[in-house]
Amino acid sequence: MMRGISLRAASGFVRRFAGLAGGYWSGRDRWPVRLLALALLALTVAQVSVPVMMNLWSQRLFDALEQRAMDRLPVMAAVAGGILLYNIVVTVAHLWVKRRLQFGWRAWLTRRLVGDWVADGRELALASRPGDHDNPDGRIAEDVRIVTELAIDLGHSLTYCLLLLVSFAGILWQLSGVVHVAFGGVSVPVPGHLLLLALAFSAAGTAAAIAVARPLVRAAERRQGLEADFRFGLARVRENAPIIARQHGEAVERGRMALLFGGVRRGWERQTGALVRVMAFGASYSVLSAVFPILVVAPRYVAGTITLGVMMQTAQAFQQAVAALSWPIDNLATVAQWKASLERVLGLKAALDGIMPLPPVKAPAPDVLSDGGGTARKR
Repeated sequence: MMRGISLRAASGFVRRFAGLAGGYWSGRDRWPVRLLALALLALTVAQVSVPVMMNLWSQRLFDALEQRAMDRLPVMAAVAGGILLYNIVVTVAHLWVKRRLQFGWRAWLTRRLVGDWVADGRELALASRPGDHDNPDGRIAEDVRIVTELAIDLGHSLTYCLLLLVSFAGILWQLSGVVHVAFGGVSVPVPGHLLLLALAFSAAGTAAAIAVARPLVRAAERRQGLEADFRFGLARVRENAPIIARQHGEAVERGRMALLFGGVRRGWERQTGALVRVMAFGASYSVLSAVFPILVVAPRYVAGTITLGVMMQTAQAFQQAVAALSWPIDNLATVAQWKASLERVLGLKAALDGIMPLPPVKAPAPDVLSDGGGTARKR
């Protein structure tokens, strides 16, 4: 039952996000935008090919070292140089395309929200309307930037990890072979055992990470609100500076700013505590993911059934598969920040949509006076 509720909430959240920002991908400039998105996907595939090539290169290198084949080293060095240049080109092109998409999306959503805010008297009516829509300037300037930039960053990283998982799952399945496990005197063949171990290792790590990092989501949302309150307080002082100076209210404003910044400090410290727990777990998990596959594969190397190159290739493939499966762990903090900013933007959009436009104000008719001779003149 709880799972059904969470799925409905997640699907509703996605629909709200699509209703807010999806027009960028289907508007009048949709074809240039979609071409950029396709270019970004193609470059992401090219990025995934780099660790796959390095995995194969590593296997050949360690086999050459094991065989003391010094004549292969110049060739291996030349191949590494080619992979390096390829990676530089792909990385630079990917960054350029991604940033074009991010800023274009931000510009589109900013124009939309500013157009809704500064129109039909909404900028005046919004201040007196109840609800979660304070600091509209900060939400448009900062939260829109976070929403659009992180949406593309998260989408890219998730796509990259899925492609990486597919690529190295195939490599792990091939390298695993078939292992016979004895159960009650019966030998049972188990194909792809390394892939199964990687899936189990990642599932256990993800479950533990979610339990450790759950407070981080609440801390990130709370800190976003406190930071926005502080920015709003500073903007209020700037806007009311003449009044504050005439009334000698500087001490009162300093006290108010100190209280607001105290909230910022508490939010920062709470988020720091949550991040410390997440980072401690992440540091332990990264070491375990590097050591565990070598310990698993080492007996086969000692028994002479695989070469040193295959052992290192297997360990690296295991690490890459685990890294791909660890996307939820690595991006918990980013998702929390993105969700908090998106909720603030959605709150502002809902408030603006709920304001009825003010009727146009008619200019008063000019007073007409008589000059005593029957001729009318304006006062």
